[in-house]
Amino acid sequence: MSQQEYCGDVINFKTCSKSFKNKTRLPNDPENWAIFKDVHEPIIARGDFEKVQTLIAKTKRRAPKAKNGEKSIFCDLLFCGDCHGKLRHHTNTINKDIHYFVCANNKVDYRGECPGRHYVRADAIEQVVMLELRRMAEFLAADEEAFAELLAQKTDKELLKEKKHDEAELQKAIVRNDTVAQLYEKLYEDNAIGKVSDEWFMQLSHKYETERLELKTKIKTLRQKLSKCGQREQERENFTSAIRRFMRMDRLTAPLLRELIDHIDVFETEGKGKNRTQRIVIYYLFVGYVEIPEISHRPNIVADTRKGVATKYLTEPKTA
Repeated sequence: MSQQEYCGDVINFKTCSKSFKNKTRLPNDPENWAIFKDVHEPIIARGDFEKVQTLIAKTKRRAPKAKNGEKSIFCDLLFCGDCHGKLRHHTNTINKDIHYFVCANNKVDYRGECPGRHYVRADAIEQVVMLELRRMAEFLAADEEAFAELLAQKTDKELLKEKKHDEAELQKAIVRNDTVAQLYEKLYEDNAIGKVSDEWFMQLSHKYETERLELKTKIKTLRQKLSKCGQREQERENFTSAIRRFMRMDRLTAPLLRELIDHIDVFETEGKGKNRTQRIVIYYLFVGYVEIPEISHRPNIVADTRKGVATKYLTEPKTA
């Protein structure tokens, strides 16, 4: 799951030794690795590998107790809308069929800083997500061109702004790198003919060399970021393909959710009795929150949580 070689890469210097006399191999820092990409035929696609690494890095937890059933497919996707902490998955101690989430930073259960529990049942989350995905699927089926244009607007606006900034920074870094090289060359010539003392030469040459290495790293990073901009079109196509697969499914699955959803913000319940509302906002991968045009009238989910109490779930972000 974490072997980068499966992507077709060759990695050298993953281990090192303190001395040639000591045969014990020690793990080397990743920054000292020598990575050669696309050397051999990959076993898995690089995009899939990077996606898995992101999921692995999010959370490491103990396996759920068998008596509490399987882990919810929404684990690691739900976040508190107020403190932005994760929501923890729980099972009701009396009724094992009831699964719910609460803010991991709330004052009531964990002595945290978040004032509310942000309690939400897992089945309610599933209904809300199903409803929103059905709305999106209906929009895609009704007008594919408008759907593609909506995704392009959501991604291209931020992408264009970021791309312009990175291109400007890259150009400045390249110009400065050339200038430093010229200054270093002139400094060497001045030292050779005696205009600059050896002491000054050592100090300035060290300064220029340090700056040159920093610029080299910066240029490499910016070029990598700009090269990734071209992947956005493929990401939009993958997102649309995932929506099409959802149209052929009758239930949600964890892999599908990971392809579509970046995270879900859950806010504290407001109101009392039958007038309770709770805001659940879905942020999709690559595009963030999407305001879906109403193709067919689908009312918001209303759940009767217990006798005399009902909660209506809203899916629009809070307005300032």
